[in-house]
Amino acid sequence: MNRNGKKVLFFDNGKLLLFLSVSIIALSLLSACSNNKDGSTTTIKIEDPERKYFPILQGQRQNINVKVFNTGKNPLKIFAVYPSCGCTVAKYPTKLIPVGEYGTIEMEYNSNKNLGYVGIYTTIKTNTKEGSQTFFFEINVVPDPHYTKDYEELYNADKEANKSLVKELVDGAANQQGYIVDPKQMRKFK
Repeated sequence: MNRNGKKVLFFDNGKLLLFLSVSIIALSLLSACSNNKDGSTTTIKIEDPERKYFPILQGQRQNINVKVFNTGKNPLKIFAVYPSCGCTVAKYPTKLIPVGEYGTIEMEYNSNKNLGYVGIYTTIKTNTKEGSQTFFFEINVVPDPHYTKDYEELYNADKEANKSLVKELVDGAANQQGYIVDPKQMRKFK
């Protein structure tokens, strides 16, 4: 009640804080759902959205060009391109792509740290109704058959990676040495 005797509704501090928190979260989710600031959406077509490349030798790079066609009625804006692996770098057009035209996403895959089958998904964030599209490529990375490390090279590489290799070979790994018990101090169980 206020000074005049009338009922006045107030939120208690806990309810007010909860209400404000929920409101802020809801507004941020609504604003995050749309990267498109002016509300104009379009449609796109990705040229060959799933690709399988020929095998490459470990250490080689594969250049990948992806054409993204604007098939809608409004200009196409590519906001970001996210490859699923750090071994792939992508450059994309930052300018609007007019209706009926296309933009090229240039990607480069580096096979230095991979061996065997590799599959990379790439998410393309755009001003389409869906908000994002996916491009996928796969490739096999094979070792160079003309060069195989011999025992001495493998040993030296392992020695450099683990400086205490000789001690470990003699004494065993520090976490695998077990424990020592003084037999004189042990109790005998009957």
